[in-house]
Amino acid sequence: MYVHAVGAEQDRMKAVVLGAGAIGSVIGSLLAKRTDVDHVLVADRSVDAAKTLASKFERGKVEASKLDAKDVEGMARAFKGYDLVMNVVLPRFNFTIMDACLKAGVNYMDAATDLAISRDRPGDAVKERPYEKQLAYDARYRDAGLTALLGMGADPGISNIFARVGADRLDTVEEVLVRDGDNGSVEGHEFAALWSPDTLIEEVLMPALAFHGGRFVRLGSLQGEEVFPFPAPVGPLTVYNVDHEETQTLPVFIGKGVKTMDFKLALPKELATALQVFQRFGLHSGAPVEVEVKSTGERVRVAPRDVLTALLPNPKDLASKATGAASIAVVVRGTKDGKKAGWQIWFTLDHQATYRAYGFNATAYPVGAPMAMSALMMARGEISRKGAFPPEVLDPAPFLRHLPEFGIQVQEKRLA
Repeated sequence: MYVHAVGAEQDRMKAVVLGAGAIGSVIGSLLAKRTDVDHVLVADRSVDAAKTLASKFERGKVEASKLDAKDVEGMARAFKGYDLVMNVVLPRFNFTIMDACLKAGVNYMDAATDLAISRDRPGDAVKERPYEKQLAYDARYRDAGLTALLGMGADPGISNIFARVGADRLDTVEEVLVRDGDNGSVEGHEFAALWSPDTLIEEVLMPALAFHGGRFVRLGSLQGEEVFPFPAPVGPLTVYNVDHEETQTLPVFIGKGVKTMDFKLALPKELATALQVFQRFGLHSGAPVEVEVKSTGERVRVAPRDVLTALLPNPKDLASKATGAASIAVVVRGTKDGKKAGWQIWFTLDHQATYRAYGFNATAYPVGAPMAMSALMMARGEISRKGAFPPEVLDPAPFLRHLPEFGIQVQEKRLA
């Protein structure tokens, strides 16, 4: 599938970047600069967005196309002849895109799963985790001789790799904790989301999946408040349980007797309180309601969440303005040689330094960079496993070796 260039040290590849937003722009910019990448197709439902991104790179190497992520047959035709599809559109389209890749005989990678399909309420017995629906593609991808690498951004992605590293150093694993913190700010804005505010509101208010006492449980929104000491320059931040992909897979694939696993995201306390109020009044809803515009008497249909997000600055306008730093830290505790042991593994990125180096802030860049890195690893045969699987099932050593090449410095410390 990948074409070896005679005399070259690496296999060459042709890739599709599906989604021309911030993450797709990171991936496209990194792959377009590579001499071992022959061609990149940037596809989006907005052909203008795809063309704008493609125009930034070498003509002929990067091509733009309009694709509908709901159209399996159309995508399959467009994917033919490529080695890999990198899906960074909304996760609700993962299944149609995975189907199209199977039809086209092309490998697949994404950054997230569709957590919103869960209907479990707080306190409910967890019947099925959303990720199981994507993992169910495993046999079909193996039978086709294809790879579907699921959730290979920052978190999920790098966080899963860090968890595997920590677990591999222990004989038994008691707990795995994933913490995402960002002390970034934008001058002139009391609050500014550096990623989609629509996704932020939806994600943090969903009942959070956690793994407690050796079983999956559904918690309420924004529970588990605590202060986590992120490494400098981020520092201590208040974090809350949030539904996230790592909780879906790490307890299953890490093994070693893990009893506790959860994901917590740092949020300003004032924002967490405001979001809980919005939820109480239904202002977080993405379902349109009919309202009367008092000034005109006109009746319109609008989703309450759309109104909230319209009042916030667009993250695309903030890329160069964010200051501060972001960190993803993973804590793994258990035993080694009969004694309590543990590791904390993390990275931090400064928003301004990352923007100067790569043209993106420290929110978008570490999601797209591991995907571009992993695409090149697949081309080199460093990722050769077939089937559909999360990152923690792979050997973490090549990932740790290549991350610094993309400006992501991995740090660690032993825990008592």
